[in-house]
Amino acid sequence: MSLPSTSVLGALRSFHVVATKLSFTRAAADLCVTQGAVSQQIRLLEEHLGLKLFIRSARTLTLTGKGEALHKVMTRVFLDTEAILEELQTPDTPLQISCSPSFALHWLTPRLADFNARYPHVPVRLVAEFQDLDCDELARGRIDIAIRYDPKKYNDVAAEDLLDEFIIPVSTPLFAEKAQPLEIRNVHLLHDNEPWTGAPEYCEWNDWIETSAEDHKCTFDGTQFNLSSLALGSALKNQGMAMGRMALVYDDIISGRLVFPFGRAIPARARYVLICRDAVDRRVNIFANWLRTECAHFRLQRDRMLKSIPTEARALKNR
Repeated sequence: MSLPSTSVLGALRSFHVVATKLSFTRAAADLCVTQGAVSQQIRLLEEHLGLKLFIRSARTLTLTGKGEALHKVMTRVFLDTEAILEELQTPDTPLQISCSPSFALHWLTPRLADFNARYPHVPVRLVAEFQDLDCDELARGRIDIAIRYDPKKYNDVAAEDLLDEFIIPVSTPLFAEKAQPLEIRNVHLLHDNEPWTGAPEYCEWNDWIETSAEDHKCTFDGTQFNLSSLALGSALKNQGMAMGRMALVYDDIISGRLVFPFGRAIPARARYVLICRDAVDRRVNIFANWLRTECAHFRLQRDRMLKSIPTEARALKNR
C-alpha cells in the first residue's frame, strides 16, 4: 500500500484538530490558518475517503460514526508521534543529579523505579553530596539538577522550593517501651550534627525542645553523626531517639519500624530546594516535572499523617 500523499496527511492533521475542538473556528486558530482553509481540507479529505466525517448544523458540529473511529486512530497516531519525537530529541547521556545524601537514600531512591518505568529513555546518575552546591560544576554541566536541604536563599542559580519539612522525635516501639518514664532525661539522643553546612550545633533537637518542652534549659549530649541517615540507622538499632525529618521517616512510620513517642511535629528551619542547570534540556524538564508531582503527592500523604499525630506533647523534663 502506498503512503498517503502530503495533502492527505495535512488534511488528516486538520481533521484531528477539528474533531478534537468540534469547531472550525477554534481549529483554524490552533492551526494558524483561516477557517476557509480548514473547511477546504476537511472537504478534500471527505472526497478522498468517499464518506462524511462530520454532521454539520447551524450551531453544532458532531462526528459521524466513521468520523469517531478515525479520530480515535489519529489521536493515538499523534500521541505516539509526539512521544517518539521527544525521545529522539532527548540526549542519551545520563542526567546528572546531585542530592543531599539522606534525602537521596530515604526519599528519592525508592521513587526512582517509577521514573525509570515512565521515562526509560532518560537515564539517571544520582550522586549523594552533602556539601554546598558548587555553582561552577553546575555551569560546566557536571551537574544538571541539584537537590539540597537547607534554609538559605539561592540568588545566583535557577532555584525553587521543592518541599517543606517537619521534624519530630522518632524511635523504635521497643526503645520507647523500655525508656520509661518517657522523659528527655531518660532518653539517649541521636544527633545529625550538621543537617546543612553551617547549621548550629544540636539545632534540630534544640528547636523541637524549645517549642515542645516545659523546661527549655536542656544540656544536650548523646551520639553525634554527620548524616541524618546514620542517626536514623542507630535509632532503628534501638540505640536511642533521633530527630526525624518527615520525608526521611515516613516509610518507616508506615511500616511500624519507627514511632513518634513524644508526638508533636514542628516546621523545620530548612526545606528541600530544586536547582536546575538548563531549562531547555528536555531531560531536566522531564525529571523536574516528575519530581514536582511526586513531592506534591507526598505532601498530601505526609500532611494526613501529621494531622493524625496527637497535638498534646508529653511532659519533657530537664535533663
